[in-house]
Amino acid sequence: MELHNVDLNKVTTFLKIAETGSVTAAAAELSLTRSAVSHSLRSIESELGIPLFHRVGRGLVLTAEGKLLKQAAADVRARLDTALEALLGIAHEVRGPVRVGLFLGFSRFRLAAAIDAFTERHPAAELRLSFGPHAWLIQQLLEGKVDMTLSLLPALEHRARIRSEKLSVRPLVLAVPRATKPPRSFAAVSALTVVDYYRSDPLIDRWTRHHFGGRLVPRENIRAWVASADLALELVLRGRFGAVVPEDVAAPFLQTKELQVAPGGGKPLENHVWLNDLGKKGATRAATEFRSLLRDVLRGDRPAAR
Repeated sequence: MELHNVDLNKVTTFLKIAETGSVTAAAAELSLTRSAVSHSLRSIESELGIPLFHRVGRGLVLTAEGKLLKQAAADVRARLDTALEALLGIAHEVRGPVRVGLFLGFSRFRLAAAIDAFTERHPAAELRLSFGPHAWLIQQLLEGKVDMTLSLLPALEHRARIRSEKLSVRPLVLAVPRATKPPRSFAAVSALTVVDYYRSDPLIDRWTRHHFGGRLVPRENIRAWVASADLALELVLRGRFGAVVPEDVAAPFLQTKELQVAPGGGKPLENHVWLNDLGKKGATRAATEFRSLLRDVLRGDRPAAR
């Protein structure tokens, strides 16, 4: 007899009878009627042409052939159980790419913390990062080229399609080299040589307006436009420039006293980081997991890595 001619459901029923020792007990575990289980046993014995049990009084005792079939069926079931566990594990494994669009100048320290934790926890997943201005990031999101974006602005113009969530507040500080006396007055700030980001909206202007009643430093003091907080910080560490940077970017170097910050006055100037995505629609499990972890990192629930 070929295997394809054997009803495997009947083999399963036989195995349950053999393991429980009675038709009644097998019926209870299989949630079947006693008559259905009895019929299944008689049917497989008829198809095989051999008895699988000796009927001893009201009990059942396996024949030699029954013992052989029980062992083989139990072995197959164990191997199938192992295979199914592996398949289900793969199905639930977080795997595949997560595509993240980031605004220019996003803190590498917090980003490193999120990437490190995510890739360690999910070895079958990978991160793909791209950097660009806000409008470009939103267009990439709408075209399905990234799974989420981090921006300094919410996607208000596309609120019907894009979910925007404010994740963190980023206080901004004026960082100066270690050898420079931290400027405490507008005159002292105006004497600094400055590196900034975008000519269209100098961050040093926002900082001085906020802390010094709307006054601006001389434009000729801004000697480099770098579009990157990391590069601005590197130039400050080299000893010739001052730059407005996010406090979390400066923090590791403040601890080591490699740079200082101007005290300013009153409440710090702040930026906000927004997470924009298309909601749950079409989100992969990997993207959902990274989004959750990124929210924790940016909200300070996990330490930033350096």
